[in-house]
Amino acid sequence: MKKLFFILVIALLSNQVMAFEVPDAIESAFEQKFPNAKKVKWEKEEDGNYEAEFILNDQEMSATFSPSATLLETETELEINELPQKVQDAFKSNYPTAKILEAAKITMADGTVYYETEAKINGKKTDVLFSPDGQLKK
Repeated sequence: MKKLFFILVIALLSNQVMAFEVPDAIESAFEQKFPNAKKVKWEKEEDGNYEAEFILNDQEMSATFSPSATLLETETELEINELPQKVQDAFKSNYPTAKILEAAKITMADGTVYYETEAKINGKKTDVLFSPDGQLKK
């Protein structure tokens, strides 16, 4: 009986550690910005921000909010061939033997746009960021 009680206590504690509440202000800000979002899943990031992953108009997206409910960025999944040609060319120039696995368009709160590629570089999955004109950002 003690063993069963101990297992239940551990299960409850691990659930509490993993569970979190999305503040009402953040949920409200999200709903105002993305009223037609479907399949919303929230995650609390290590930096304290909140990220919602969702589907909008048949596209996979995510939006990151600060703890004060400010929208920081949105990310929209893209097909690799949807990357701007300058970004594709810059990727090939910087990583001639690598292959892009996934692509996304990142729009910062101030309207700045970046394109992110997830690629296998030297056998390791790596995210690489480009400006729309193909400038390598990281």
